[in-house]
Amino acid sequence: MIFDNERLLRIASQRHEGHEIDALVAQRDRFLSEHPELRALQEEIDALLATTLDPIKRLDILFMLISERLDAMRSSLGEAFEAAGRVCGSLTRDR
Repeated sequence: MIFDNERLLRIASQRHEGHEIDALVAQRDRFLSEHPELRALQEEIDALLATTLDPIKRLDILFMLISERLDAMRSSLGEAFEAAGRVCGSLTRDR
């Protein structure tokens, strides 16, 4: 696809981040410096969001990531409850 200079300038201006965005990115970077264990997750989010500028698609991507994390947490919690049930069951039988 061939773009003219006017279209390229419009695209470039859409990518320009305002002062509010810069402040939010700086806040995120400070948070990540305090919690380096989350840096890999942020890199995954950034890589996926870099594929589109469409806000609806970006929200879909975030929803997908959040859903995956919640499913993993739900599974881990279920496993923990099962293990706790086995431990509690063996304790009551030993009495």
